[in-house]
Amino acid sequence: MGLISRVSLDRDSRTLIIDLSEPYKFIVNLPHQPNKARSIIFKHVSKDFNCSNLEVFYKSVRSKLNREESIVFLTAANIEEYLHITDNDLEVIATVGLEIPVCPGSYPIDRFRPSTINIAVLLNHPLSDCGLLDLFKTITEAKSLAATELSLRCNHRSPGTVTDAIAVGRPVSLNPSIDFAGMATSIGGRVASIIYSSLVKYGLSKIGLNGFISNNLGLDLESIIDITMRAYSQAPIPGVDEGRVKSIVENILKDVLLDPNVQAIIVAARELDLHASIGSIPSISVDDFKSDSVRIIADELLASALSLYIAGFRGLLGTYWVERLKTQGLINAKLPVFEDDILSAIVGSTLSILYSRMGGRFE
Repeated sequence: MGLISRVSLDRDSRTLIIDLSEPYKFIVNLPHQPNKARSIIFKHVSKDFNCSNLEVFYKSVRSKLNREESIVFLTAANIEEYLHITDNDLEVIATVGLEIPVCPGSYPIDRFRPSTINIAVLLNHPLSDCGLLDLFKTITEAKSLAATELSLRCNHRSPGTVTDAIAVGRPVSLNPSIDFAGMATSIGGRVASIIYSSLVKYGLSKIGLNGFISNNLGLDLESIIDITMRAYSQAPIPGVDEGRVKSIVENILKDVLLDPNVQAIIVAARELDLHASIGSIPSISVDDFKSDSVRIIADELLASALSLYIAGFRGLLGTYWVERLKTQGLINAKLPVFEDDILSAIVGSTLSILYSRMGGRFE
C-alpha cells in the first residue's frame, strides 16, 4: 500500500490536499497542528495575508475541507506548481516560494510573510520521536544548503525565507525503533539528497536568468541597463537615437549575461563578498571589507579578467572608465566590494562593444 491515497487540487478553495493512506505521526514546526494526521493541506493565501488568530484560521481551513485531522501549511506560492517526489518508501511534497530571504542580522521582521518553502516528508520507516526529530534536522540542513546554492539575497548567506515550514511523518502503525536519521544514515542521506537537488533545480527554473543575476549581483537586468545608460550619457554618440542605443545595450547585456563563464565569475564575486562580509578570509578583516581597503586588489583582478574576456583590451579600458565615473559620483550601485567591480566590468565591456559597433568612443 502506498503512503498517499490521493493528491487533489481544489482551485475553489485554493488548496492542495494530500490524503494519507493511514494515520501518520508528525513532527512539525507550525503552531496549532495535530501530532497525528490523516491528511496534509497546502493552503494558498495572499502575499499581504495577516491573521491575528492562526489557530482559528487553521481550524476553519480544516472544517471547510472536512479534514479535521490535517497538517496545514500556508503559502503565497503557486500551489499548482508543487513538487512531488516519490522514491520507493518515501514521499516528498513541497511548495516553493523564495521570498522573503532571511539571514543572520536580518531581524526584526515585523510580521508574518507567507511565501515560504514548505516541505512535507513521509516515509515508511519506524522512526522514533528522536529519529523523526533527527530527520527534521536533516531536512532543514538540506533545505538551507539548497537556499545558499540559489544565493537568496540577504546581508549574509540565506538558509531560506521568513516562514519556512517542515513536517515529517511516519505511519502510526509502525513500532518505533530507529533513533537516527542524519545525513550519514541511509534514510537521512537519501532524503537530504532528494530535497537538496530538487530544490536547487526547481528554484533555478523559477527565478530564471533575471533572478539569478539579482541574487548574485544585487541588481536585475533592467537596473543594469539603467546604470549602463547613465554611463553612456557621459559619452553619447552624436546623432544616434537614445532609444535605439538602449535596445542595443539590452541585447548586448543579455548575450553577456547568458555566457556561462560570465555567470561563473559573477558567482565567484558573490562568494567572495559573502566570505569577506563575515571575515572568513583570514587576511581580510570585516573592517577592511566594509571600507574597501586598498589592500584588497582581488576585486580589480577579477574585474579586469572579466572585461578582457568579454571585450578584450577595449573592455578593460571601458571598465577603467566606468570606475572613474564612480569616483566622480556619476554612477553608484552601492554593491559590495567584489560585485561592485564585476558590475563595472560588465557595464564597461558592454559599452565598449556598443562603441565598436557604432563608431563612438569613451571620453
